[in-house]
Amino acid sequence: MVSITKTKVLNEQIIKMTKRAFGEDVVVQDIIELKGGFFNASYIIVLNGEQKVVLKISPVKDLKVMRYENNIMETEVLVLNKMRCIEGIPVPRVLYYDKSGEIINCEFLFMEFVDGRSLNEIRNELTEKQYAKISSNLVDIVRKINGIEGEYFGCISQENKRFSTWYEAFLNMVKELLEDAEDVGISFPFENNKLYRIINEHRDSLNKVTKPLLIHKDLWEGNIIIDPKTIEIVGVLDCERAIFGDPLLEPICGYFWDNKNLMNTFVGREDLNRDEYVRFTLYKVYLYLIEVIECNYRQYPGEDRDKWARSQINQALKELEKIHLED
Repeated sequence: MVSITKTKVLNEQIIKMTKRAFGEDVVVQDIIELKGGFFNASYIIVLNGEQKVVLKISPVKDLKVMRYENNIMETEVLVLNKMRCIEGIPVPRVLYYDKSGEIINCEFLFMEFVDGRSLNEIRNELTEKQYAKISSNLVDIVRKINGIEGEYFGCISQENKRFSTWYEAFLNMVKELLEDAEDVGISFPFENNKLYRIINEHRDSLNKVTKPLLIHKDLWEGNIIIDPKTIEIVGVLDCERAIFGDPLLEPICGYFWDNKNLMNTFVGREDLNRDEYVRFTLYKVYLYLIEVIECNYRQYPGEDRDKWARSQINQALKELEKIHLED
């Protein structure tokens, strides 16, 4: 995916980063750019002895990104190290992290290479039985991730965005998105205060969430790595957007809420209760706001997606107003 946030680097710079991480004697045998992803530039680096590692490079430090995307490589490092302590969460080990800006005006991160194929890539090759097995495995992993408790709600690497209640944290997340939109001239057919009012009307439902639990927040099929021989999940990638909040945000931002069997297992029953449904609908508004806004920041085409996401926002807002009137 072509995106303005993906930093263009020279091979000479990559070699310098690699030697900074692994020592001057290391030999770089090959550099393979990974074309997927929407935010960071990523490479497979083949070292002497055929060892493979992954290099991730952040956007340049003076590039304007969305507010929640500030410091997210630091978030990824912190979260990966935290997840590595929990048995059964298959995440790569952090090998080296540099935010000095001495080699390049970016942060960069080396991590273990995970050998496999993304679920998104092999989905059409799987039988329903195989996909059901992966879905069950994924729920087990997600529950372990969501079992990590924090001391606050909100951002992990931005201390000024940590809150004592989930309502405050979520309201701030939405406010930041609307500020991002204003910065680049994106408008919506509603006043910001209308959305804040709707969120406030449902604050009791948000505050039913009393424990700040770790949310990966980007568990779409492209970030789930499968061993094609065993059909097991061998890697969960891209933890950089993780926050402490409500686990019900996970299926929204991971786009797996329409997988009924997976959702039933994740929630533990077939239907959401009233407060869960309210939060679920609020999170859809949040997700679709991101979808509308981020195309401008990435500078990649998305007109059809923009129209569809806007229609989904309007539909969710109508549903939330209907619920409030029925109370």
